[in-house]
Parts: sequence; C-alpha cells; structure tokens
Amino acid sequence: MEPISIENKPLYKINFTKMQGAGNDFVVFEKNKVERLNGDQSIMTYEEISKFTTKLSHRKLGIGCDQLIVIDDNPNDKNAAYGMGVINCDGNIEMMCGNGVRCFTKYIIDNKVLSKNLKQQLNFDSDDNIEQIIETKSGIVKTYPLLNHHLNNKDKDVIMVKVNMGTPKVSRLINEIDCHIPKVLTRQSPIQSYMYTIDIGLPYCSKLECVYVSVGGNQCVVFIDRNIELGYLDSSYGDYSKFSTINIQEISDIIHKNVNGFDDIANVEFVIQSPQDKLENKVISRVVERGSGETLACGTGACGVAVASILKGYCNENTEVIVEMPGGKLLIQWNPNNNQVFKTGPATTVFKSQILI
Repeated sequence: MEPISIENKPLYKINFTKMQGAGNDFVVFEKNKVERLNGDQSIMTYEEISKFTTKLSHRKLGIGCDQLIVIDDNPNDKNAAYGMGVINCDGNIEMMCGNGVRCFTKYIIDNKVLSKNLKQQLNFDSDDNIEQIIETKSGIVKTYPLLNHHLNNKDKDVIMVKVNMGTPKVSRLINEIDCHIPKVLTRQSPIQSYMYTIDIGLPYCSKLECVYVSVGGNQCVVFIDRNIELGYLDSSYGDYSKFSTINIQEISDIIHKNVNGFDDIANVEFVIQSPQDKLENKVISRVVERGSGETLACGTGACGVAVASILKGYCNENTEVIVEMPGGKLLIQWNPNNNQVFKTGPATTVFKSQILI
C-alpha cells in the first residue's frame, strides 16, 4: 500500500460499520450519508470516495480493511433495489466482492435501509423469504439472508447469507482467433476455453498450468499438485502441512503484471487437496486479490476455485463444494440444471463508529 498523506483539517464525516465475511474485512457505509464538511450537498460519487479510500483502509492510520463497501439506495438499474460499490484498499474501483456482498446484505437488514427503487419495501423482520436484488459493476446479484440458519449467532452478530453469483464465464478476450468460444462457461466447454499454461520464469516455478474463469471477476486458479506433476513447480510446494506458509505473493505479482492476453487482471487462487479433503468434497485455498494482496478469504475467488475444481475433477458437482480459506469455509454449489453458482457463508458485524477524514 502506498504511503498516505495526513491532512490536519478533515473534509468528510462518515458513519460506518466494520464488518467481515470469512476474514475478508470491510468498511461499510451508505453513499448518500457521507457528509462533506464544506457544506457541499451534491451527490457523492464512487470516484470521489476512491480518493480517500487509502486513508480509510490504512491499518495503522485509518480504520483498516481489505475493501470499502458502499451502499447506494438509488441504483441506475431500476430492476435493482440497491447498488453496491466496491473499492479496493489501493483506491481502485472493483467489479464485485463475493464476501462483501454478504456483509452488504446484512447491513441492509440491520439498518433497515429503504430503497428509492422499490414501491414495496423489504420486510426486514420476515423469515428466509427475503431477496435482495443488487446492482454491481459485474451485473445484477441476488442475495438471500438466511435469518433462521442454524449457524447464525446473535451473540457474535453473525448471520449466514446465500448469494446467487450468476453463471460462470470464460475469462479471456474474445478476438478473431477464439470468437467461436462462447462467453458462458459450462461443464461441456472445450478445455482450451479455460486452461492455459503461462510463463513465470522463477527458479522454483518455470511455468504454471492455470484455470481461468470469471465469477464476479476474473479468477486464475492454480492447482499445486498438478503443476508439481508437470514439473513446473518445485516439489516443496506440495507439502500439505506447509501450505499456509509457502510464498505465493511473488508468483501472483508476475501474473498480475502480465495480463497474458486476458481482458482484466485476475485474482490468483492456489489450491491443494488431501485424500481426506476429496472424500469431503473440499479444497484448501489461499488467494491474492488484485489491489489488496493476500487476504484471508475471497468470495468470488472461492466460486472460481469451486468451478475450476469441478471442471478438473477434484470435486463432485452433485453436492456443495467446501472451499476452505484462512478466514473460514464457504459453501459453493454450481447448479447443473441452470448453470448458476450459489455461495453461502457468514456475514459478521465487528463494530460501528464514526470517522472524520
């Protein structure tokens, strides 16, 4: 993260909630309630918010977070109830955040945020029949707060939220060479539409075989054992007991710097699976997010990992895939009937406060 400048005179007052989903932490607030201290009451933009994001997200000099989640009660898409802005800690505006959208949903419920688009407002005190339709830069996302889920914990202010992440897509540029490849990714998609070998050029990692998919954003999924088998990656990376400590940042930096012909920079997920994990339909993953570095979890990344694991035969499509990241477990289902990806996981409120910045 770049150094931040400290100004003596604050410019904004923000009431916020610090939240986390599986260890991915966020500062969440409503766009129309950010107060400019100079009296200007014009509509706040995501671009303006992005200019002070590095200050808010700084873990020593600000609140500290992986991303800002900004709530808009009047989205452009009139079919949506709310709009969600996602801004990485480096100030870049992101497409979507799978863990962030669960926290977004909980914030709406907790604060009973009304939508300017809805003629009939949500029943915030109802059962599990609530559906939130949310506009993101990645498209419409539907969420379902599971208010009666057995894993909810009122004492720790945790609820489970299910998210329809939409259909997975091919994560590549559609050009003259590959225009015959459909954008939507299915189990019948040709292997060349999602499998690539890219040059890395490190002493311990010459190349990598990667699965590129797009679920709420581009994901580059690396299966450790497969790349060791191919001779691309040093065998020391296959030690299951040391997976949490291996160096993944250097490889990820190379992938991030070299877009490799794709239409956007990808999050990079490294995946390992033990024989017992396979029996449980589970994989273990670490993730390096673009603009944020390694994080404890990534919801869109977990979806990409699950889709890639099914495509490569590591996991069974007929039951939920358990994706375990350092921050916790997410349950992912790739529905074989409608090709939709569903993600279920926790959303937790940490604290509420106000900041002048």
